Amino acid sequence: MEDIHKRIVENEARLRIAIESSQLGTWEFSPFTGEMTWSNECYAIHGLAPGTPIDLTAFEQHIHPEDRGAVSAARARAIDPKGTGEYDVIYRIYRFDNSQLRWIHPKAKVSFNANGEAERFVGSVVDITEYKIFEDSLRASEQRARIAIEAANMGTFDWNLSTSEFYSSERLIEIFGFEALPGVTHEMLVARLHPDDKPMRDKAVADSLKNGALQYEARIVWPDASVRWIKVHGKVIQANDRRIKRMYGIVVDVTEQKNEEVLLEKLVAERTLSLMQSNEELKKSEERYTRMTEEVQDYAILLLSNDGYVLNWNQGAERIKGYRESEIIGKHFRIFYLPEDQQNKLPEALIREAVDTGRSMHEGWRIRKDNTIFWGSSVITALHDSDNHIVGFTKVTRDLTERKLAEDQLRQYNRELEAQNKELEQFAYIASHDLQEPLRKIRTFTEVLEKNIGDPDQAKKYLEKISSSARRMTQLVQSVLDYSRLSAKELVLERVDLNQMLTNVKTDLELLIAERQVTIRSGRLPVVKGIPVQLQQLFFNLISNAVKFSDKMPVIEIHSRKLKPRESRAYKELEPGMDYVELEFRDNGIGFEQQYADRIFTIFQRLHGQKSYPGTGIGLALCQKIADNHHGHIRAESEPGKGASFFVYLLTVN
Repeated sequence: MEDIHKRIVENEARLRIAIESSQLGTWEFSPFTGEMTWSNECYAIHGLAPGTPIDLTAFEQHIHPEDRGAVSAARARAIDPKGTGEYDVIYRIYRFDNSQLRWIHPKAKVSFNANGEAERFVGSVVDITEYKIFEDSLRASEQRARIAIEAANMGTFDWNLSTSEFYSSERLIEIFGFEALPGVTHEMLVARLHPDDKPMRDKAVADSLKNGALQYEARIVWPDASVRWIKVHGKVIQANDRRIKRMYGIVVDVTEQKNEEVLLEKLVAERTLSLMQSNEELKKSEERYTRMTEEVQDYAILLLSNDGYVLNWNQGAERIKGYRESEIIGKHFRIFYLPEDQQNKLPEALIREAVDTGRSMHEGWRIRKDNTIFWGSSVITALHDSDNHIVGFTKVTRDLTERKLAEDQLRQYNRELEAQNKELEQFAYIASHDLQEPLRKIRTFTEVLEKNIGDPDQAKKYLEKISSSARRMTQLVQSVLDYSRLSAKELVLERVDLNQMLTNVKTDLELLIAERQVTIRSGRLPVVKGIPVQLQQLFFNLISNAVKFSDKMPVIEIHSRKLKPRESRAYKELEPGMDYVELEFRDNGIGFEQQYADRIFTIFQRLHGQKSYPGTGIGLALCQKIADNHHGHIRAESEPGKGASFFVYLLTVN
């Protein structure tokens, strides 16, 4: 009995460790007494010290007012004896310690007594705030792409696989034969799929949850019984905790294209089959078949043997693939595929699929006789004799290079547009931030000059300072203008002496350094590969940031060292095989919690209030962008009240 008891205790300990390490809080609640029992992690999620007494009234006061109704409704459903006894709801709370708004997701199972009364809730809770932030950020970035896609007459969708929430654009609803009205649900859209195509769609969705990509073609049936063809492309993404998944993608109406392809496939298959069934029929129909296929210029139409060798060739094939009929008859059709596709045996796989299912479809890059490539959409159809034995295949290929290039160009345009927006944000910040220091110096020295206008020596001194600040401002304006004319592709890395960068920044911040009695210590800094105006901006932001977030006389130390190859490999952002230098900017400021080390580099994200520590929240985001432009990296280490260290990795000059 002692051994059994010992094993039970050990198993309970293992379970408790597993739950705590997963950041999953556990809780119990009695509807009769109002008693609430929380685990330590549950207390931590709500911002309370473990063991703090808590009752239902105090707990509900910290639920967001807009969510209290949903919480009460979920509790009522859970204690209903006729229900499932499941409690599952997502809502917002204000933490007890700092009133910070957080999203939580509690679940529970309700136990009932013999009278059908709910006795106890036993459940778990997890903080999903990071997922919500991730979801909102993703939705904003996707909006730009959605606008561009819908401008191309494509429907878009956004499917939260964790909550089943489904968004569809107006164009997607129109493609499925609905009027663009509210209330069209995901289930209503799926119900429009042709019954024969639903299993294939379900399999494609299931496969996408494993490999991350959704792609299929299917038929939909409109209310007037007309049949339409759609092509669906999607991508599955997941949050950092790997529990929350979403799928987003596009839907295109390809009815006209499919009707053309199906009609042509049917004609080719019928003509080819009739040619093979009878020699007499072959002689009579060969001329009609040849005339039909030769006059088709937009499609390459081939007749293949059982093992994939070319038996017939039309003018469309010659135009698209570049081979004359005499050059290609008797060769295997794998010759049209790229070397990597041949190595992966893609042609053989397509033949096997046609044997198993009757036909196979594929889109991809193909190779011509002159080794140029084109984007081909191919359909291979199996041909059967009267005994249902396969006697060969037809292969119909269409050159869709222009469509492919247009789609690629649209994606490239979206990427470039996003990059240009980021560059514009950075330029606007430089123009409105860096130029303030020379202007501030000019205003200050002008005020001092007015007070000392009668003293020639003092007047000359401050006139020289004003002139120096004006020259510096002119240099900054010219540098910013030069920088604004460069796109990301045009940036050229040159030799940059970081000692000069530090000197320039000290000059820019001369008044602030004197006013705050700032001490800057630095050894000899290296020469790196970089863009001078951007590296000066990096130094400016890090030093001014250290001064701003200090409640005492600021002390800033700047150290450098060459990074070892094995150290470089620890950061995926650094180029393999390149030499890097590490710069450390260490200050004695207020510091921050290490858990926020990544958040501080996000644009407009702030850890402290505007009134206490003014600023735009963009400075460190620009530092991140500058590091990226230099094929480098930036990271931070800190503790509250113990200052912060920022580490910057730049390519060094050998």
